[in-house]
Amino acid sequence: MTSRAWAYILSVLLVGAILSGLALQGLTESTFQWLTFAALTALATSAQLYTARAPGHQSYHLTIIFFFAGIFLLTPALFVLLVVIPHLVEWAKERLVNSPRLRNWYLQPFNIAVHIIAGSAAGWLYTMLAADIGMSITPSSVLTIMAAAILYVSLNHLLIGQALVLARGVSWRESGVLAIENLVTDLILLLLGYTVSVLWTLNPALIVPALSPLVLIYRALMIPQLKQEARTDEKTGLWNARHFLRLFEAEFERATRFQRPLALIMADLDLLRNINNTYGHLAGDAVLSGIGQIIRETIREYDIAGRFGGEEFAIALPETQAAEAVAIAERIRQAVETTSFEISTTPTPIHATMSLGVACFPTDASTTTDLIHEADVAVYQAKLKGRNRVVNASDVPHYIKLESAAAEERVSSLPTPSFSPRPQAKATQSSQNPVTSSQPTPAAAPKHAAEGNGHCARTYPRAWVWSFISAVIIAGAGLTCLAFIRHPQLDLVALGLLIAMAAAAELAHVDLYDHGAISVGVALVVAAALITGIPGVAAVSAASALAHSLRRRPAIYKTAFNWATHVLAGSVPALTISLLAIPVRVSNLPLLTIPIVLTAPAYYIVETGLIAAAISFSSGAHFITTWRDRFRWLAGHYIVLGFLGLFVAIAFVAFGPLGAVVFTLPVLMMRYAQKQYIDRTQESVRELTRMNQELSQANQEVISASRAIRRLNDELFLTLSKIIDARDPYVHGHAAKVADYATAIAVELDLPADVVERVRQAAFLHDIGKLGISEQVLHKPAELTDEEYEYVKGHVTLGAEFLETSCDLRHLS
Repeated sequence: MTSRAWAYILSVLLVGAILSGLALQGLTESTFQWLTFAALTALATSAQLYTARAPGHQSYHLTIIFFFAGIFLLTPALFVLLVVIPHLVEWAKERLVNSPRLRNWYLQPFNIAVHIIAGSAAGWLYTMLAADIGMSITPSSVLTIMAAAILYVSLNHLLIGQALVLARGVSWRESGVLAIENLVTDLILLLLGYTVSVLWTLNPALIVPALSPLVLIYRALMIPQLKQEARTDEKTGLWNARHFLRLFEAEFERATRFQRPLALIMADLDLLRNINNTYGHLAGDAVLSGIGQIIRETIREYDIAGRFGGEEFAIALPETQAAEAVAIAERIRQAVETTSFEISTTPTPIHATMSLGVACFPTDASTTTDLIHEADVAVYQAKLKGRNRVVNASDVPHYIKLESAAAEERVSSLPTPSFSPRPQAKATQSSQNPVTSSQPTPAAAPKHAAEGNGHCARTYPRAWVWSFISAVIIAGAGLTCLAFIRHPQLDLVALGLLIAMAAAAELAHVDLYDHGAISVGVALVVAAALITGIPGVAAVSAASALAHSLRRRPAIYKTAFNWATHVLAGSVPALTISLLAIPVRVSNLPLLTIPIVLTAPAYYIVETGLIAAAISFSSGAHFITTWRDRFRWLAGHYIVLGFLGLFVAIAFVAFGPLGAVVFTLPVLMMRYAQKQYIDRTQESVRELTRMNQELSQANQEVISASRAIRRLNDELFLTLSKIIDARDPYVHGHAAKVADYATAIAVELDLPADVVERVRQAAFLHDIGKLGISEQVLHKPAELTDEEYEYVKGHVTLGAEFLETSCDLRHLS
């Protein structure tokens, strides 16, 4: 790192240490908060260990929820310990598994210092504004918490972003630390920490429903890691060739723009083919996996390593001069040489070696292509010098580089046929489905969707469809009328609030990729069921259905059907709570949890069952198949929303309308997490689709080029064999005949196709050593002497030496 980067990191560490020292002076005054501290530390440590990692050396943690709660529930001394302990546990875990993460000594102390600085500043602002978290929620306290949360997030992201700029040369835009998506995610997590602190002061058990969305948030934050896995080589854990080139080109552009050094190591595993032939391909894969681990553990955290394919590896070293790059390459070479690879298929460990070439920008090349070429030439020289060594491109003689460039130019001049993939037919869906639900809103089922699942589609009479839809609407309407007759008095404030929130939730629904849409309105329907009974469920369901109709403009009967499904499903928790006669209040939370656990699955079954039946009737698809394919995955979603509905209901009863709004933040947070999850999934699907198309096209181009090169190779082999035969007047077409016989024998032995091809090529060149035999001896008409006979027999060894000097023909020797 540069001196500026070290100065910045040490400054942040110093400020964090000073704030920690001042806070820890009051540790003896915190004895009455040890229980709260223990609970928050356990939760924070658990969250810290479940990390959602993303490319660019970034990671996401849910730990800040409990850090922010600790600002209000703990003394400054215990807050410092709350930050330190989870980070130390994470560091110890990484060291126990010998992970390359957090290997540099300053990384985890820097993370700790950042949170202590941000938390101390947020706590100071909260204290200065003199808000009282207490048992009440007021507009001033909410605004104060918002200000403290904004300050925490701002400082946290600014400190980390500046470190990335100075230490790793990553720009603010590239790091994304100030992206709205990242800022809002952290801000919402902090606001959930506020709800945790309020609920803890009332009843610690209340934080259970508040934390229920964390599972869904964690799934949303895992999407960048899934995307990273799609860019990773499966065998070695390094970047695949395509993604490595993207990262390498970006790093090269940065080095060019700022005139900074950049080194590239190209590495080639020696004689992998021999390992595969001797021990089997599983052993070769195990060695490749071990090589990948060695590279990851040897390089620095900001270096970029990838597998180019086969036994080739590439490592980009930012901010690295030639001498340091050679030293890193030598460490890799020594680590590979001294490692014993234990393979289950062989009793003895396998040993391998590696040849490495180093090239540096701007010393050896000024473009990415030239830099890769220079490193490749250096690897080739390492092979020629006996393998298992490191060669610097600057030490390669100039005439060798010229010869390599000329050969590469000849190869590049070969015609490469272009390939245009056929356009993929877009998936079509039938628009004849008469039902559209607002929660969830499934995509219309294809006419024969069930056929691929072993169920034959059938056509139901249209009267059946309309009869089913009418029956559902009549049942919903009848249940609503009966409920209003029995409960004419309603809490209009609660009803109005829930209606407004339900409409807003439906208008802000999340579109699914090829699945329709999904909303968080279920939580508000459950809250209405607990607070106002079935009349409230009907009103909230109407708001949700009407909001959906404003967006999609469906037919009136579809809106009525959507409303009725919500009413019938929402009546399950409403009737259950009414029959059990359990008042909705904080003290009854354990009792209320039991009916929610039972009725949330029932809500899910009723609503999704009605929608799946309507789709089945209208499309002819099998009911079970439709439900399984479209709605089975939503089971956990409904259970979480059921708990959130209970949470909103208790918040309204305990704190009034403002409390319900504030404590609905987990619902909004989950909606935002869903949106991030779906957006990132859609982006990943589009990217993977594009990558698949590019790979398909590239694969076809490679196949076409391979065929052209093979034809050329065949012609070259045949021409060379004729030249060899021409030197011996006593043979004609000898090499071609040997190739035919050798190929026939190899096929009869049932050898693999690649081995048969190598046998055929070797047969063509089996007499190449005769080019080094004297014509006087080769053309002697009389009988050869014993010495001359031994001399001619030496053409076999001489031919092997000829082939050994060629990288592409060495395997034939």
